[in-house]
Amino acid sequence: MIGYSSKVSKLVKASVTSTLVMSLLAGCVPTEKKNAPASSGAAPAASQENVELRFSWWGSQGRHDRTLKLIDKFQQLHPNIKIKPEYTSFDGYWEKLSTQVAANNAPDLMQMSILYIKEYSDRGVLADLTPYLGKDVHIDDLNKDVLKNQGTINGKLTGLPVSDNASVMIYNKEMYKQAGIEPPKNDMTWKEYFDKAREIKSKLGDKVYGSFDLSTSLEGFMYYSFSVGDTLYNNNKLGYKDETLTNWLKMWDDARKEGLVPPAASTASFLPIGNADPNKDALMKGVVPIMGPQFTATFPAYENVMKDKIDMITYPKDKKTGSVLETAMFLSASAKSKHPKEAAMFLDFFLNSKEAADILETDRGLPENKKMLEYLTPKFTERDKKMVKMLEYVSGIQPAWYDAGPKGAGEVTKLFEQTVQKQQFGKVTIDAAVAEFRKEADKIFEKNNN
Repeated sequence: MIGYSSKVSKLVKASVTSTLVMSLLAGCVPTEKKNAPASSGAAPAASQENVELRFSWWGSQGRHDRTLKLIDKFQQLHPNIKIKPEYTSFDGYWEKLSTQVAANNAPDLMQMSILYIKEYSDRGVLADLTPYLGKDVHIDDLNKDVLKNQGTINGKLTGLPVSDNASVMIYNKEMYKQAGIEPPKNDMTWKEYFDKAREIKSKLGDKVYGSFDLSTSLEGFMYYSFSVGDTLYNNNKLGYKDETLTNWLKMWDDARKEGLVPPAASTASFLPIGNADPNKDALMKGVVPIMGPQFTATFPAYENVMKDKIDMITYPKDKKTGSVLETAMFLSASAKSKHPKEAAMFLDFFLNSKEAADILETDRGLPENKKMLEYLTPKFTERDKKMVKMLEYVSGIQPAWYDAGPKGAGEVTKLFEQTVQKQQFGKVTIDAAVAEFRKEADKIFEKNNN
């Protein structure tokens, strides 16, 4: 991503201002005056035919509320198009979508994760939006490198990027204040991270743990691998050294035995890490003071629930930072939608209209659309400025890029959680878990990529 890397290098030199971040984004995406996106969603409807589209997304209640308002606004502007909403939490979303696809009943429009976009594109689920460019949907103000390298799969543009993102840890600053200790800081090593967990655990008693147990998160392990100079995938297979996974599992096993993280049964009772709904995780419940890996894009969801109580830091490091950059999410359309033109119109409204920007603000992260980012910058709250500052900071410490992996990575993610959970409960040894995961994961990749 040469253009985006250029953005990263500029961020190092920039001061922490949203205006500079906006201009930085603008600098990496040349704008063509032809086919420029409308600044308002008030474009005429494609026809007077009554059309119904289903739109599916994941998120917290705050995101649901904003998205429903956006749908209402679009329907006011296009009375002949009805948008039927379907929404849930992150983990429930993928189970539901998989079932719908298997039943040939995928929604017309869907929010798509970088973790799954290749898989769903390769399966022919997602529509190629290329025929609608410059007519019904405009991409001139979106990052061209992201469109080319992440949104385009096998020559087909199947995902439009919604927002910029950096991986972080979110923490409850009130809990550290209550314990009378300094809160965690950016660029903590893993040793410093567990030292801090030990310190707060000693102050707040038996019902509070120093950290959530991240061991079952393949995403968390990916960032750890990057931080120690390893990689997660290579040539459609797992690419890390077995020693890296062994060290990861031992680190968390030691923390579990010391009581720094919750016991296995308690950990399993909460929704998976990255579920994007703070109402259902251990941080919100006050069981732990810090949660991750999360993203700048999820910070608003936590802020909505835990106002003025939270902040964020970079993911722990080893030889280098574990924080990464990625596109927060994509918007995609179904390849089998009966109304692809109207679906493209909704995507255009969502990404390119001031009406949508006014409603969504930064709930899904800092807008990828540079004009919408520029439009929103004067309205930024302190929360938004924190997101800008963190995105800029991570961009300046030589982060890796999120690796979505080969086709089948979604299935491998679930396998990782299941395999490590057996080790958490003491049903298998660390060495056995390391061997089992590699063997079964490579079978999945071989099945999906040959």
